[in-house]
Amino acid sequence: MESNIEVLESKFEVLFDFAKKSFEEIMFEVTSEAIKSDGEFNIEPQDRLSLSIIIGISGNTNGRILLNTSIEYGKNIATAMNFGDPLENEEDLYVYLAEFANMFCGRAATYINNKFGKREIGISPPAIFSAKDLEIITPNVSSMKAYYECTVGKFIVDMGFSESEYNDF
Repeated sequence: MESNIEVLESKFEVLFDFAKKSFEEIMFEVTSEAIKSDGEFNIEPQDRLSLSIIIGISGNTNGRILLNTSIEYGKNIATAMNFGDPLENEEDLYVYLAEFANMFCGRAATYINNKFGKREIGISPPAIFSAKDLEIITPNVSSMKAYYECTVGKFIVDMGFSESEYNDF
């Protein structure tokens, strides 16, 4: 018989698989490039990923989804979403990336809720952080990461789950 921890870990793996599937599908729809998760890659200090988009998860499962990349790679996604045309201003980068995060996390939420029930997760609006050597640490959250390296750039999808109830945060 499985313990509660084993059941939770198994569920988190299913949720993470839906997040990866959603990221891969949205990347294909936006860039026309089919991608799959690679092994972990090293990030040189001069190439330190400096852009993080975070979307909160709440409901029966609580946590967050982080998409980590660089400004340069983020611009590649934004330009693809702008039908290949250059961005008109710097703020457009954040508008497009927020929409990209909504598309990817919204699809993941749909898959998850279809599998586990309508109220399994809801998502919050995205928040975007940009800084040199940015590191986001979420205590008390178990995290799983998928690494993607493609012609558009390098991306890390990091999905974290709390083993606590929302009220315990």
